[in-house]
Amino acid sequence: MNLPDEEIVERVLAGDRELFSILVERYQKPIYTLMYRQVRQVDHAADLSQEAFLKAFDRLCSFRPGNRFFPWLYALAVNLARDWQRKTRRSPELASEWELDNLRTNSPQSGQLKLEQEERRRLVDRALASLPAETREMVIMRYRYECTIGQVAAAFSRTESATKMRIHRGLAQLQQYLTGTNDGTNTVNQRD
Repeated sequence: MNLPDEEIVERVLAGDRELFSILVERYQKPIYTLMYRQVRQVDHAADLSQEAFLKAFDRLCSFRPGNRFFPWLYALAVNLARDWQRKTRRSPELASEWELDNLRTNSPQSGQLKLEQEERRRLVDRALASLPAETREMVIMRYRYECTIGQVAAAFSRTESATKMRIHRGLAQLQQYLTGTNDGTNTVNQRD
């Protein structure tokens, strides 16, 4: 079924609860990736992902029509990961996208191409890891998941101008890291 997210939400709220599984299917990968990036343990990431979808289902009536579903879900998942870290007194351990890809699949490619891709991923992962956690998630939401500034701002309870500034600074720091003008130890001093 190729229904828009918002129509699915509407129909779930009207009583067709089984349709929620379509949303789970659509977004289980990015939510799991977020959780794994935060906790770096397969079991905890899977449990937190499941909990995020359960909370989303329970709070679906608070979803505002006219908004996109994914940013709402992502914000809920980010908050759940923060709560877990507070309860366990853990700081986020960053998992690389390369690690996540290797957990998912090992597709055959030419050896040289695969090595080059892995090295690029590691470099980008190290650059992302140099960002404060909230800034990193804002950048990922904005550019990987193509959310608008307004959606990112709403997800993190920030103003649009504060969100733009945080993303701008994050991108500047990434650029410094990737071009070698920063060794990765000088992070932009931002409050998470």
